[in-house]
Amino acid sequence: MKRIIIAAVILIFVSAASVFILGFYTKGIDRMVKIADDLQTALDSGDLDKCLAQSTELIDEFKSSSRFFPLFMRHSDIARIEETLVTLPVLIKTGSTQHFAAELARCKNMLENLAELETPSLKNIL
Repeated sequence: MKRIIIAAVILIFVSAASVFILGFYTKGIDRMVKIADDLQTALDSGDLDKCLAQSTELIDEFKSSSRFFPLFMRHSDIARIEETLVTLPVLIKTGSTQHFAAELARCKNMLENLAELETPSLKNIL
């Protein structure tokens, strides 16, 4: 009987930890997507100074939110997003707004896909 109780406690602990970690990842990704949306709005209005500030903010948010992502996610996904983010301020500084818009859309898509891939569903499990 002790083994069953211990197994149940371990199962509850692992389930609670999984829910907590999933919530942590989801909040971080949602914050980054929101910043990317704000960045797109600033780009559409033509405010390049705000775009530069927000792209730097997005990089900082990614670095702070994603420091534990590689513990549970594929490193290649995280690295691709970071590589795309790093180019955003450079593109704004050089005036390449068309390339900036493309890289921003690419980055936002990768963030949304990352959130979708980490959500437990039958599609992701099978």
